[in-house]
Amino acid sequence: MADIFNRSTDSFGGSFAADQAKVTFPALTGNNGADTGLLVQNMSLTYTQSVSRLYEIGSTNVYYVGGRTSGDASLQRVVGPRKLATAFYSTYGDICNARTNTLHFSVATGCDGAQSGTARSSFTAHFVVITTIGVTLQSADMLISETLQLMFSSLLYS
Repeated sequence: MADIFNRSTDSFGGSFAADQAKVTFPALTGNNGADTGLLVQNMSLTYTQSVSRLYEIGSTNVYYVGGRTSGDASLQRVVGPRKLATAFYSTYGDICNARTNTLHFSVATGCDGAQSGTARSSFTAHFVVITTIGVTLQSADMLISETLQLMFSSLLYS
């Protein structure tokens, strides 16, 4: 039977639950950073590659030359336990630790995220260093919020 507006009928492509997403900081703990408790409220990642175009005089050829990759991340969090924050700052804020600093973001697909056999998408940023910290206090809720800017050089997807 045709749709009232003569459009294709939708088909259900699947579902997933947002509560299966998590951000971990493996450099902080031995258990893959799963229990860091940093109260992250929002996260965004941007990963870019430099690409130059080269043209040849007298030809219609165009050449692409791939350059370096770079990434930036932004985290908004509620300021929490001091001991944990101190460890986070001293680990991710120290440029000398960049070699081992990673940030891991994953989400399970499907509504049965806790079940075995569920597909998991994940991103792992390598060589992570904090570049900027901003602190905000709002009188309405008396929560201290923090915005962190981080940089990284490599992003893996699995």
